[in-house]
Amino acid sequence: MGKKTFIIMLAIVVATCAFGLLITNYQPTASENSRLGDFPLEFDGWVGVQESIPGYVINQLNPSGIFGANYSNSDGTKINLFVDYFSGNDPGGPHSPRNCMPGAGWVIVSESERMINLGGRTIPTVRFIMQLGESKRVMDFWYVTKYGATANDYTFKFYLMLSALSLQPTDVAFIRFFAAADSITLASLDHFEQASLPLIYDRLPF
Repeated sequence: MGKKTFIIMLAIVVATCAFGLLITNYQPTASENSRLGDFPLEFDGWVGVQESIPGYVINQLNPSGIFGANYSNSDGTKINLFVDYFSGNDPGGPHSPRNCMPGAGWVIVSESERMINLGGRTIPTVRFIMQLGESKRVMDFWYVTKYGATANDYTFKFYLMLSALSLQPTDVAFIRFFAAADSITLASLDHFEQASLPLIYDRLPF
């Protein structure tokens, strides 16, 4: 091996090690925290009752911000909204519904990809139809990161890796809607999502 080749290889090894140490030890400045605490309980004909998130859920997720509420409209349609946010500097993170819902006894009957159009923004989401005994429910969910939104668990982790490699905060939010799976509720769910999403995104630091 020539001296020049050796020097080049040594430089590559040193640079790789230095970059690895930088990624391991670098703590990016955390993003501005979410403002989920002031999320409205009344908007566009919907009235909500805020949920008391159980302590064991808080301990498992360890979010920087969290909000959950049950909303209803004048027709009596009920929809549950849940949003949590993680700054990236905390040990917590969102749990995938693909794991936690079956763990809670729900059977995922079907899974379909959906695109929500919101003011020129296209949001890729996933819709579950789930069943527990005689109860059938619909769940729409996705993750939000600095590199975009996704409902794919592997893409979500890839986005977090990109944030880490580019020395940016690895913060993430998880958005979930939960409701009965009948046709009337599904139609109302579309309206509820369109009405609530601008309020949600306005409170996330992305």
